[in-house]
Amino acid sequence: VPSWISSNCIKCNMCSFVCPHGVIRPFQLSDEEYNNAPDYVKKRCIDKYIIGISVKDCTGCGLCIKSCLSKEKSLEFKELIDEEEQKVFDYLVNNVTCKETNLNNVKNTQFKQPKFEFSGACAGCGETPYIKLLTQLFGDSLVIANATGCSSIYGASAPSTPYTVPWASSLFEDNAEYGFGFLQADKVMKQKIVNIMSKYKEFDEYINNINDYNITKKYYDGIDFNKYKELLPYKDYIVKRSIWAIGGDGWAYDIGFSGIDHVLASGENIKILVLDTQVYSNTGGQASKATPKGSVALFASAGKQTNKKDLARMMMTYPNVYVAQVSLGANPMQLIKAFNEANNYNGPAIIIAYAPCISHGIKGGMVNSVDMEREAVKCGYFPIFRRNPETKFSLDCNPDFSLYEEFLTKQTRYTMLDKVNNDSKELLELNKENAIKTYEYYKKLSDEA
Repeated sequence: VPSWISSNCIKCNMCSFVCPHGVIRPFQLSDEEYNNAPDYVKKRCIDKYIIGISVKDCTGCGLCIKSCLSKEKSLEFKELIDEEEQKVFDYLVNNVTCKETNLNNVKNTQFKQPKFEFSGACAGCGETPYIKLLTQLFGDSLVIANATGCSSIYGASAPSTPYTVPWASSLFEDNAEYGFGFLQADKVMKQKIVNIMSKYKEFDEYINNINDYNITKKYYDGIDFNKYKELLPYKDYIVKRSIWAIGGDGWAYDIGFSGIDHVLASGENIKILVLDTQVYSNTGGQASKATPKGSVALFASAGKQTNKKDLARMMMTYPNVYVAQVSLGANPMQLIKAFNEANNYNGPAIIIAYAPCISHGIKGGMVNSVDMEREAVKCGYFPIFRRNPETKFSLDCNPDFSLYEEFLTKQTRYTMLDKVNNDSKELLELNKENAIKTYEYYKKLSDEA
């Protein structure tokens, strides 16, 4: 398991940011918290800063060590020989609060306790850090509808759950509609609340700021329900909710695509996060419409013959839909901006996140998954951008396509192609050509913005 070397730490919090299971967390103690802390916590602190590691939940993927930005690594693998490491983590979780409110950078987001942690996802999973960050940014305002797939399996492993926000899963094909139903129910209940509150002048601020989480939470905490008994049946709907539908590319590109198109076309304030592994990960690695040309997968054993569906481009035909593509390892700040922009946008939004998977056969294993997120953008394989209807189109990458072939050779899904298909070279050349054309399309949008 990882062990923290405090003397080398530069306090960037990147180790926590990339952790797929939420087992490594930074804490900044106040003077009072530090003074009250036991000696086994104090001795590890640097200026009241400390890293805690839940070793009992760690999968040993090594991403924290690989992603450490210190010149001399501030984390190393160490055989766990006692329970002190877990004792430190448990104390910090139960006794140190997050004081950070400005969640606009990597460091600050990681002081927030995740509302999604200790899941049953694979070691090094490329999907879970996105969900974890989503819960750190939006916390108790979140309500999640989850499509069937990897994310529903590690999100609902009985008898426990990794979530401490409202979460539910319906079916594979109808998740967008399912989340849309959450939104419609919330709207109906909010209207009933407004109808009641409009009788009383003291609720004017609430009515005028019904889409502000902080203000609505203030009223939720302060209302005397003995005095305003009419509001009691609607208590759970008083706070502003941020409703997200989450799922993989099998849902978003294939089986549930019509539902996604339907709810985004509605113009309603629904948010969608697509965890794009480019394959049906949960059921064994079958090809999906997100699978690029030439990639070897089940039902595409000789390499997929068609290009990847450009979901982002399709959804941008709706002028009022927020659309973004993100890759955590490539540009963490761009990811944070996209999440915040989508959540704050008063309308439909979709974010497509590049998520490496064990089915990619990454050379060296999933310890390199964050590196692959970075290289996918750097070589032009996965362009990242943000299309906010309220601002200009922002192309957030400048790829070097000379690195493209090297990126492909680091994944078994491409390197095995020459063993099963005599036209492997042509397929991979077409893969690259399509990537170049795709980037040129988004570059044109950026130039016109």
